[in-house]
Amino acid sequence: MKTKKMIRSSVILLLLALWSNPTFSQIRFGVKADVGLKNSPIESNALKVENMTSYSIGPSVEVILPLAPVNLGVELSLLYNDNRMSVANLTTKNNGDKIEVSNRYLNLPVNVKAKLGLGGLPIKLYGVAGPYVGYLISGEKIDFQGMSDDIKAKSLQAGANIGAGLEVLGMVQVGVNYNVRLTDNYSVDAPNWRDPLNGKSDSWSITASLYF
Repeated sequence: MKTKKMIRSSVILLLLALWSNPTFSQIRFGVKADVGLKNSPIESNALKVENMTSYSIGPSVEVILPLAPVNLGVELSLLYNDNRMSVANLTTKNNGDKIEVSNRYLNLPVNVKAKLGLGGLPIKLYGVAGPYVGYLISGEKIDFQGMSDDIKAKSLQAGANIGAGLEVLGMVQVGVNYNVRLTDNYSVDAPNWRDPLNGKSDSWSITASLYF
């Protein structure tokens, strides 16, 4: 229910931005990418999750209303996301039972965006904040010997992010995002397996965009 409300609110926000005085709004299309910063390992007495990496890339549209002194608008993206991690089974005698897991999503982030110019310089500061929803395209099972059931990633993930950065020459944007996951990625009954897989709910990423 919360996810549906989040999607509905995001769509309404986007439509309001598109229809609010479209004559003066600036609509630009581009490409956006981000790389997740390496996270510290998460461990319980049964499982260790480490080497967590992530990258995303895809088309993006920016709708900005050039209001003074701050330009306000929205940014909507459709990003292919690849999450990778190493999972080790600590219940074995030699603790050497390790597998590599990769899950691929289509993420739809919808952000409110604000820009502030720096006088006559070709540089602007910007800030973004908003929710995202991700749909699982493909995922790899976590299957260790002795497990009664395979562990699979959930088909839907959702969260929120906030970020800031610089826009140079009106085209190139580089920034840093702080992301908070609002859903569990895996459905696991045993706490000593569930906590390492779902325990890391926040992350940082470096973003770059090119708009035309």
